Amino acid sequence: MFLRNHWYVAGWGDDIGRVPLDRVLLGESVCLFRKEDGTPIALENRCPHRNLPLSEGKLIGDVVQCAYHGLEFAPDGICVHVPGQSDVPAWARVKSYPIVERDRWLFIWMGDPAKADHDTIPDFHASMSDPAWDVVTGQAHVTAGYRLVLDNLLDLSHLAYVHTSSTGSSQVAEKADLTTKVHGNIVEITRWMENIPPAKAFIEYAGYRDAEHMDRWQFSRFIPPAYIFICNGSARAGTGASPADCGTSLGQWGYQIFHAATPETETTTHQFWAEAHPREHIAPDTLEGFQDAMRNIIAEDLDIYVGQQSAIDLDPEALNRDANPRGTLTADAALLEMRKVIRRLYGEELKLAS
Repeated sequence: MFLRNHWYVAGWGDDIGRVPLDRVLLGESVCLFRKEDGTPIALENRCPHRNLPLSEGKLIGDVVQCAYHGLEFAPDGICVHVPGQSDVPAWARVKSYPIVERDRWLFIWMGDPAKADHDTIPDFHASMSDPAWDVVTGQAHVTAGYRLVLDNLLDLSHLAYVHTSSTGSSQVAEKADLTTKVHGNIVEITRWMENIPPAKAFIEYAGYRDAEHMDRWQFSRFIPPAYIFICNGSARAGTGASPADCGTSLGQWGYQIFHAATPETETTTHQFWAEAHPREHIAPDTLEGFQDAMRNIIAEDLDIYVGQQSAIDLDPEALNRDANPRGTLTADAALLEMRKVIRRLYGEELKLAS
């Protein structure tokens, strides 16, 4: 179930250069490269002649040449040269996808190009380009469906069991007050934990003492088709922190997380992620350790996704090779709302296409 008339992250800006790159997005193979002036280009990665991927070819100026019979395609996907003949057949063209670079991410539109509105490109990740913030970035190939990734990021109670070596503690699951809100297509959940002991990462990097208590919050926002913004904040207990500010405030110490879960296939996902925080929040001599902890959190989640998808693939009753729960819990509220939004938008796209 892919939403096509939306912007997805195709890659980090640094991923794409003057060597054609093959990347499968929403079940379609795409050839990514940059023109000589640096403009990103995305073309259907299949020569219309004998179907060799264009990414196997080479760039000649701004033209990509097929490595099989030498047909050459301009950035708009139209063939401009066929070796050995002067005329170029009308069928000799490939699909060209709208692609835009914003704040280090490359956004691609996989649906109807006429509907691609640059004003709808997400901007929730702008802190990644803030020179006053430290940022660590990453990319993971997830051998599981993208909705399992989104589920994970909208139910952070799992920190208590999956991420005990860093940001997790039992209070994240047992002591959190949950508030879920839906604003049109946007789903938000706030986890507010008051007067709790600090987790390991908060002692090591934020300066909290093991014996003191803090107020802690986690705010997650889902943005269609597959984005998650997380604001992690904290303050010493009783110093005036408020649940009303959880979506914007880091408090005395915190960090932001940005996720883009771009489907590769029904059961594989490109996960692009970043952590960002004001530079003064973490001392230079501990920054590397903190960023390693962030990378380890992603690795720990990957193990969960792989286990889930393996079990789902063996379930004959699992529709579309997706989760098949027998019931739901209170903590599932936001992820259930997210899935409602995706189903509704998918249905709307099908109606428009019929």
